[in-house]
Amino acid sequence: MEITQEIIINKSVADCWAVLGDQYTEVYKWASAVHHAEGDGNPGINGASCDVRGCSVEGIGKIEERLIAFDPQAHFLAYMVTKGLPAMMQEAKNSWKLTAINHHQTRLNMKATIQPRGLLANLMKPMIRMQFSKLTRHLTEEFKHYVETGQPHPRKLKMNRKMAA
Repeated sequence: MEITQEIIINKSVADCWAVLGDQYTEVYKWASAVHHAEGDGNPGINGASCDVRGCSVEGIGKIEERLIAFDPQAHFLAYMVTKGLPAMMQEAKNSWKLTAINHHQTRLNMKATIQPRGLLANLMKPMIRMQFSKLTRHLTEEFKHYVETGQPHPRKLKMNRKMAA
């Protein structure tokens, strides 16, 4: 199952890549679903800060993501979850592509590919699609907000307050 999102960001592609690619391990700063993230300390492909990123994700717990593509020139990265998927999920991948519209605007295309596992998961595909569509929509909105303002989205601030309590 594929879920795609597209959003226009009112910043240059370089500004967007600085957050998405250069600060790959700092996703926790802007994504409300991510409480903590860190790299494994090993250099990643094509100059990435790491090849594996560990994240603590709301509603899922600890996951591990392995970079499968990282191209600073094309402003593209992709990763797959290698550990921590819920039992009803066989595979999950995500790709992010930034395309300059002009010097002050960038198009972000995100594609999440998820493979449910088992009869129950396959029966629940419409609900899973709805849930992942919401998650990916929130991710793109929160990324846009952070890049444009330098501040976390209100959803992220609310989650931070919840985690602190």
